[in-house]
Amino acid sequence: MPAVDSRQQNGLSYSELSALLVPLLQHTKAVGIEFTILDPNLDKDGKYTSDFANNFMAILNTARR
Repeated sequence: MPAVDSRQQNGLSYSELSALLVPLLQHTKAVGIEFTILDPNLDKDGKYTSDFANNFMAILNTARR
């Protein structure tokens, strides 16, 4: 994803991110989350930021079930 400060090849896919985050978000001690690398200024047309937001909302919806 080019909208980050430190790009890496072969990073997490959205399905891998979901597999990681869903159990963490479902834990009773989970009270919040912070994103520190996503930089919409590096995503001129908003494609990657929009994809991330849509996928993250899907992850949140899965975690709430």
